[in-house]
Amino acid sequence: MESKKIIPWLIIVMVCNTFLWLDSLDKYLATRFHFYLTEYIPEKALAPSIELKKLLGVGDSKEPEFTRIETMTSKQKEAIEVPPNPPKVISPAVIKKEKEAKEVANDVATVSDDIQLAMAKNNVANPTSSSVEKMKSPYASLPFKTGNIKVMFAGDSMMQGVAPIAINTLQKMYPKSQFVDLSKQSTGLTVKRYFDWPTKIKEGIAKENYKVIVIFLGPNDPWDIYDNKKVYKFPSKEWEALYQERVADVLSYAKEHGAQIIWIGLANMNEERLKTGAVIQNRVFKNETQKYNFQYVSTEEIVGPLDQPYKAYIKDPVKGDVLMRASDGIHFTPTALRLISQRVVSAVVQLDQE
Repeated sequence: MESKKIIPWLIIVMVCNTFLWLDSLDKYLATRFHFYLTEYIPEKALAPSIELKKLLGVGDSKEPEFTRIETMTSKQKEAIEVPPNPPKVISPAVIKKEKEAKEVANDVATVSDDIQLAMAKNNVANPTSSSVEKMKSPYASLPFKTGNIKVMFAGDSMMQGVAPIAINTLQKMYPKSQFVDLSKQSTGLTVKRYFDWPTKIKEGIAKENYKVIVIFLGPNDPWDIYDNKKVYKFPSKEWEALYQERVADVLSYAKEHGAQIIWIGLANMNEERLKTGAVIQNRVFKNETQKYNFQYVSTEEIVGPLDQPYKAYIKDPVKGDVLMRASDGIHFTPTALRLISQRVVSAVVQLDQE
């Protein structure tokens, strides 16, 4: 009899507990499975759990890394004064130099891992060597060697593998500059309710004065987008247009405020949905970065092009078959991470000013 009396109370406690932590459940389902509770219940139902978190000072209700500010559009430039970035006149000689740099970068992808790592070490030891000189380009003019340049690494779990390696190399090359890894697992541009990368990047530029943002994300994005109660079905043209708008929002803001973007493209994927997404996303990433004269770093030359079947191994002229991908068909092995990181380092070197 006593147990029968307890059961209703247990049910009440379970229901109350679920209700009070409803936003956490919604966040987990949205980021892991792209399932939204708010498609079936009113969004105001999440308010009690959000307020409870604020009261307890736990979870994502805490202040982020930056003090939140109202980010500006092009029509709100007067809100925060930013020194203008004067346009540069690019001479034919500089254009030729940039072309040579791209050819060097493409050639690097064909040599073995050991050779590329040796090149990286040589660049760290001799940052003014001819191999680095060839990487000069008109993308920007930033005094990495003499000034304190702040660099943000933004992205998902892909960036969590690349950033530490790249930062370790860059800190040796440019000890006066700051390199900060803000990558966060299970984030992207599709779900913005719980982590909004465009806003985060804008805050970093405006509040923390990041001059370079390296971005590597995307595998969490090939899902339907829910925006203003409208559903953009993946992989429709409407979905691509909205995704392109979100990418352009970041790039245009950076351009207006004198910051540089280095965007890393996605690699071939083993899952068909993610592979379809990578084709669309890389097209968007590449087109938009070129439009704003930013750098696009391809990973396809390293681990295999998207227009060919997925392969976990690549042929190396020295080592033979080399494992490049993790068992999930998405992430990378340490060897691949080192090669991608070297591309990122080369992209930063292109921004350096003598």
